[in-house]
Amino acid sequence: MINRQIDAMAELQNALMVLFKNWVLAIPTALVSVIAAIFAFFVLAATLAPLIAGGMMQNSPNPSAALTMLATAGPAFAIFVIVIVLLSLLAQAVVIGGAEHVWHGQPADLAGGIGKAMRKLPSLFGLFLVAVVLSAICGMLVIALGLGIILGIVLLFFFMYTLPAIVIGNEGVFAALGTSARLVRANIGPSLIAFLGIIVIYIISTIIISLFNHVVVLAVVANLIVGGLTSAYVTLVTVRFYDLLRGSAA
Repeated sequence: MINRQIDAMAELQNALMVLFKNWVLAIPTALVSVIAAIFAFFVLAATLAPLIAGGMMQNSPNPSAALTMLATAGPAFAIFVIVIVLLSLLAQAVVIGGAEHVWHGQPADLAGGIGKAMRKLPSLFGLFLVAVVLSAICGMLVIALGLGIILGIVLLFFFMYTLPAIVIGNEGVFAALGTSARLVRANIGPSLIAFLGIIVIYIISTIIISLFNHVVVLAVVANLIVGGLTSAYVTLVTVRFYDLLRGSAA
């Protein structure tokens, strides 16, 4: 891999302009953000219901029954996480496919993005399984050594170009992981700036969305707009830097 000199900060700013000119790219990730918000509401309600019904609060006659009911919410929460992660991967793949040529002045092609994403379903599911294994390892390290969070951040950094490598580069899961790691290792500077920019954007969007969490309708709208735009922006950034660092962008 060749170390390429690019203006990373300028590319982060350009990604915002490209997104606002092609705002339709935010539709797939916006829909997933809304689904996640609605699912989270119902999962939370299902989790709190046993506490209320079982009377775990003051004057509880049978707290053990409430705990038993609470434990039944575990499978629902696990299914919720799996569905949202898979939908998020699919939505990001759609955005990547639809945004492949927007940096060259062409309009966003969501229909083409959907077609590409559907063809990559096996690889996306394989990537999901890899993510589950890595998350489990990081979780065990958190419990054992307290280093799992650091390892997770490092893995996210080195594998940040995996989805573009799958959707645009037509690589398999492990080949895409290897390509991403090599691109990052050969271009630490611009990749680090892109990664930090992504983190900052996520922090800002989380703060904005949290301001509306006290009203369900406003929370859904905030997740639709802010969540969708944020995810689409992050995807645009990874696509752009992937293209630049592998030397295929104009």
